This record gives sequence, structure tokens and C-alpha cells, in this order.
Amino acid sequence: MSASSPSSDRPPLPAKRGFSYLTSLLLPLLILILLFGTFEVFARSKAVEKAFPLRSYGNYHAQFEIKWHKLEQYVNENGGVDVILLGSSMVNTGIDPSVFTDTLAPSGSNLRVFNFGVEGLTVVPMAQLARLLVDTYHPGTIIYFTEMRDYLAGNGDDVAQSFLANEWLQYRLGQKSFVGWAVDQSAALQMLLPLRTWARADFPDTFLLNLRRLQNTHADGYEPEIQVVDFSGAPPDTNDPEDQEFFALYGNFAVAQERLEYLKQLLALSQSGTTILVTEFPAYPGFYEYFGGEQVHAQYLEGISQFIAGQGGVFIPPINPDLIPLNGRSDDHHLNQIGAELYSGLLGQQFNLLCQQQAICLERK
Repeated sequence: MSASSPSSDRPPLPAKRGFSYLTSLLLPLLILILLFGTFEVFARSKAVEKAFPLRSYGNYHAQFEIKWHKLEQYVNENGGVDVILLGSSMVNTGIDPSVFTDTLAPSGSNLRVFNFGVEGLTVVPMAQLARLLVDTYHPGTIIYFTEMRDYLAGNGDDVAQSFLANEWLQYRLGQKSFVGWAVDQSAALQMLLPLRTWARADFPDTFLLNLRRLQNTHADGYEPEIQVVDFSGAPPDTNDPEDQEFFALYGNFAVAQERLEYLKQLLALSQSGTTILVTEFPAYPGFYEYFGGEQVHAQYLEGISQFIAGQGGVFIPPINPDLIPLNGRSDDHHLNQIGAELYSGLLGQQFNLLCQQQAICLERK
């Protein structure tokens, strides 16, 4: 009997499988892509948008994101936008586009007007935001409501830096960014990003606040001031600790030349075919006490109007603030619903006169 071969007890070698390592890598990736694609389709459905209406582009400024999403919906539903009212929180709560258009002459009553007031933004980020609005929606006119704080050196720089650092915003402004592109293209990411701070203790309150603001903001961008506050009209008190802070911030007012460069950039957008008009929101006269009084304010208005004229632009004098009663104001520079309705009508009347007397007319594209 012959001896067994030493190798006869070895188990048979497994059959070679081609690309097994590559498959183990690609299969989970393909599954993830399939799942995300399914979620993307899910996120784009009308039912999901109604159930989860908050959208985010990763910017810290949730109120801006609400405005941008509302404008996107407005343009889709109305076929475009003719006039954008651009400014800070004073514009946000201070102008009702529906009252404004109702007051315009019959030729302007069918204008598509959107309120793009954004809290806390000075002329520095506004110049970039205005460019984005022009490049994206090509409005016939932008009315920019500027104010003295826009031209204080250093004022709002930290806000501007945080706002403009957003990847999505930089991508929309022409910078290369894969993250910005992905957020811009993906409804799923836009739906998930409002949840990105879920681990923070204040997340529930912040999320619900943003949801309420979304619901409170009208389709045309107007966010009425719903809190009732009795504004007394008392002038600022240099002995009041709260007022002292603002006296320190705004006192010794001087226009910073570098801030005028941003206004110049904004005015230059008229070369793109959009008419740029500049005016000032009618703050309560006592507000200017922080800056040195009404004389300082008058000098500022004269200087800023001359600068705008020198750039070939148009500065529209602000409406007399005394036309707005105290019960129409929520503080010394914001209006409540009563004041917003009144001011929106006055603004419409002013533009009727401008069209009749100076041929400065708001027209449908």
C-alpha cells in the first residue's frame, strides 16, 4: 500500500474571486448613493416641503436663509420680481409690499415687489448680497435703504465676516467650492442642515423660533412686528447704562471712506441693467441723539447724497419721520404693523410723485 502524499490532507484552496477588495469598497458606497438619491427625491416632493418647511444653506444667519427661500418661492410663483426692497431689520418689519403696490398709480399696481430686509447687515455684506440678487433674479429695481450705522468704521464687521464666510454664499458669488455646490444642488442637504445643531441645549428653542419666523414672514418677504410695545419717544439718556453703550458706539460720528467703497460697489450694479435707488428709512428723530443730534444727521444726509450723485446714482430723500406717530413705532428705529402700513403707503405716494415730476418710475420687467 502506497504512502499518502503529504499534501493530500490539505483543504482545497478557495476559488479566486476577481475584484473582491474593490467590491467590498464600492458596494457600501453604491448603497449610500442609492439611499441618498432616494432621500433626495423624497426631499423634493411637495408633501415633504410642507411637512418640513425649514431650509438651510449652512449660513449662521437663519433669517437671511428664510428670506432667500421665500424669494425663491415668490419668483417661482410670480414669474419674476420687479422691485427688491433691500436693507436691515428696519426694512424687514417696516415695509409691507402689498400696501406699497396698492398705493402706487395704476401703472405700478401690478408690480412684483419683495421685501428683502435682513437683520444686522451693514453696507459691507449688502454690496455682495445685492450682487447675488442681481445675478440670480435680475430685478428691474433695487431700492436700498441705507443708514448712518452703515458707515461707521468697524460696525458689524464680525457679522459681515461670519455671513460672507458661508460656503454656499461664496459658491453663489463665483468662488469654487464643492461643499457650496453640493448644498446649492441638494434639497436633501438643505432639509437636513437646519438640524445640524441638534446636540446644543438651545436647539429646540432656536428651531421653533426659526419655524415661527418662517410662518410669520409673508410670501412677499414682509415680516410684521407682532409684539406690541409702548414706545414713549423719550430721548436717550446719557445717564442710563443701556443708552451709554450706544452713545459710546455711535458718538463722534464720521463716515469711514472704506465703507463708501462698498456703497460704490452696490451702485455700480446699475451697469448690469438693474436700477439702483438709495434712500433712508425714517427713524425716530431721537435716535440721532446717539450720533450727535439732528445737525450731524443732516450733514450726513447731505454728504451721502452728494456721494451717490457723484457716482451717477439717485438718492431719494427720506420721508418726514414726524408723519409716523409714536403708536406706529416699536422703538426709536423700528416700526410696528401700524407704522409699517402707514409708511408703506407714504412710500408709494412718494414714488408716484417721483414718477410724475422726475421720471423716476418703477416698472414691470
